[in-house]
Amino acid sequence: MTIEERIGTAAAKLAKDIEADVIISVERKEEVNTDFTDPSIKASVSVFRRNPKGFLRNSYIGRIKKSKDASVFPLKEIVMEAISRDFVKKNDKIVCVVNENMGLGYKGLIFIFDVDKILFDLSSHNIAEYIPPAVLEAVIDVALEIVKEGREGKKLSTGFIIGDKEEVFPFTKQLIINPFSGYPEESRNITDPLIKETIKEFAQLDGVFVINKAGTIMSVGTYIDIDTKGITLPGYGTKHRNCATLTARTKSIAVVVSASGGRISIFKDGRVILKL
Repeated sequence: MTIEERIGTAAAKLAKDIEADVIISVERKEEVNTDFTDPSIKASVSVFRRNPKGFLRNSYIGRIKKSKDASVFPLKEIVMEAISRDFVKKNDKIVCVVNENMGLGYKGLIFIFDVDKILFDLSSHNIAEYIPPAVLEAVIDVALEIVKEGREGKKLSTGFIIGDKEEVFPFTKQLIINPFSGYPEESRNITDPLIKETIKEFAQLDGVFVINKAGTIMSVGTYIDIDTKGITLPGYGTKHRNCATLTARTKSIAVVVSASGGRISIFKDGRVILKL
């Protein structure tokens, strides 16, 4: 029996022992790709869902972000795609097997993963349609910390606009000198946990953060200058209406933190998609 076969057998036994609902298998699909700047690889994903007679198989071909090591393997990206295809359900317990040919330097990897409410809602509402899941998840993560911790004992209200800067910036004005201006893009990416405290500090400023689709923070202390006519949001303030309108005019997502009630609202296409 080969190592790959042994890993598959171990995954099947593990799924049975923990009563997993789904087994996901991921392996690289060979392709001729001359674009060496492409940050993704072609992958074959098989989803085996438990039923009374065993497991029912569904599969698809997709593109997955290249990973340098297992710690950054885009597992949630794979699960979100499976949810959007209705292969994975809310509260599923998953065993995920990653083949050696994915290029992580291992003979194989096995992950155990629970589909939580936030991940399911992000996927089922196609919130990540415009934005990479890792970027959106990082924004929500820091927003949740802002709600929980505030700053210097005070509740904060702030917003994050994620989208194409060429679309978003025409509807904005800078209230202050942009504190992120001039820094390398790699040092101001929302997915970097090292800048999380800096983001929470700047969340005290009026205005919103503008973040591009790659996760780079383009500006903070930014005012949205847009006509909100036609957007009705009972119970929401000006910042929420401005952010909602911007998502109606552009292919962007807005994550808005409310100081009153500790609520996070996520907007897409001019409407509230999810509340946390």
